[in-house]
Amino acid sequence: MSNQQDQPNPPAEALSFEAALEELEGIVGELERGETDLERSIERFERGMALARRCEERLGEAEAKVAVLLKEGNRIVSVDMDTGEPLAEYQDPGDEILPEANDPRIATPPDDDEIPF
Repeated sequence: MSNQQDQPNPPAEALSFEAALEELEGIVGELERGETDLERSIERFERGMALARRCEERLGEAEAKVAVLLKEGNRIVSVDMDTGEPLAEYQDPGDEILPEANDPRIATPPDDDEIPF
C-alpha cells in the first residue's frame, strides 16, 4: 500500500478515459472501505474529483466525435447511445431541432387551417 502512495500520480488530464476510470474506481473502493485517515481521504477525494472531471471531459469528446461521424450532408443526427435510434436532426451545429415527420415523440404544431378560431 505504501508503495502506491509514494509514487506521484500523473496529472488527470494526461490519462486516457480507461486509465482515469480505473484509478477512480480504486479510489472509490479505498474510500468506501474507510481504511485511511482523514488527510489521506481528503487527498484521495480531491484526486477522485479530478479523475471524474477527466472522464466526463473524455466522454463529451467521444460524444462530439460520434456526432461528427454521423453527419449526413448538412445534417447531424443525434442518436440514442443505448438504442442507436435517431433522436433529432440538426441542420447545422447550433441550429434548432428539426422534428422528424415520422417521430411520434416530437409533437408538431397544428396548421392554421386546423385551428377552429
